[in-house]
Amino acid sequence: MKQRIRYGGLPGATLLGLLKKRTVAGDWWKGSSQNVYYTHKGRCGLGFLCKRWNLAAGDEVLAPAYNCGTEIDPFVHYGCTVAFYRIDQNAVIDLSDLIRRVTPRTKAIYVTHYFGWPQDLALLKEFCREKHIYLIEDCALSLFSDPKDCPMGHFGDAVIYSLPKTLPVPDGGALAIKEQLHEDLFTEKPPSSAIGKKMLSLLKRAVLRFSDRIGLFPFLPMRLIQSRDDGDAAPITPSGLPEMPKTYYYNHRIENMGPSRITRFILRHIDPVEIVRRHRENFSFLSKTVAPVPLFNPLYADLPDGVCPLYMPVKVESRREVCSRLNAMGIAAMEWWAGFHRGFDWAEFPDARYLKEHVLAIPIHYQLHRKDMDYISACLQSLANFVGGDPQ
Repeated sequence: MKQRIRYGGLPGATLLGLLKKRTVAGDWWKGSSQNVYYTHKGRCGLGFLCKRWNLAAGDEVLAPAYNCGTEIDPFVHYGCTVAFYRIDQNAVIDLSDLIRRVTPRTKAIYVTHYFGWPQDLALLKEFCREKHIYLIEDCALSLFSDPKDCPMGHFGDAVIYSLPKTLPVPDGGALAIKEQLHEDLFTEKPPSSAIGKKMLSLLKRAVLRFSDRIGLFPFLPMRLIQSRDDGDAAPITPSGLPEMPKTYYYNHRIENMGPSRITRFILRHIDPVEIVRRHRENFSFLSKTVAPVPLFNPLYADLPDGVCPLYMPVKVESRREVCSRLNAMGIAAMEWWAGFHRGFDWAEFPDARYLKEHVLAIPIHYQLHRKDMDYISACLQSLANFVGGDPQ
């Protein structure tokens, strides 16, 4: 079904903001001992690590059972055995379960900081050091988060970032690693056709937002406003679960690619301090709306100092119906990580499967202003009596 998406789930291009030059990229990276290398996608860094650390057939990588799928496929591509460890229904690492699953073949442990909130890695770092196991931190959802009481991006032997999840860029990731690498890495150019398609999407969002600001949104033609069709239902994995999109699987041909020129340009013209402030402000505002609505069970009740939330993640029993209703209201809520990697079975990990089937991501990004948040809040409140697909 085509929807009139008005309040996007991702930031679009801030055209006027790009006229103000702010060279701040060097301040993003929290680990002072790390070297940062920009990539075409975050997963490029993972493929590089497999080669750099000689991770191959016979080696084991422990990864969280609550995952997108795209972050584990580079290890699968290079022949590693990927084994899951438990993540509870609050998206927190079960450290005892993780340690229990370590074997003599374990060469790397992969941890994810979800939606900007940190995992406590102090003990795990020491464990990995003693066992000579690589520790990889996934900060793809936590670009600007820097919580003072529980640092992220400091402990890993390598840290992975994804830029488009937070910023209005068509591509881009980053690999932060303690090793000093050759500067000629990730120098291949990404396909211009793919970058152009992404830029058109960003520009469309910018046009829609500007039209809304000046009151023209209701008069725009449906073909401009509507989102793309969802298409056919997702394929089913061998374990009977809906499969993640084909584009999530690893393509080694992008491995040596760096970010596009337009991404590099935009990175020199953004204000991380303002982005963090707005994300926190919008999250706090919606938290007051969501709290009294029984339908929504927030994944995170508190907003610690230094956390830059990516979305407002809530657990919803009737997720698909609620998401569809919000989309119909013009809000690009998303069924977060709904698809499953075809190579795995989640039967042993009901908590992770519960999260993949129930977490709904509500947009709060920095280009949503108070009027936008008032509307989103009103829509959420209108679902207060929503039960099983129908308001009661």
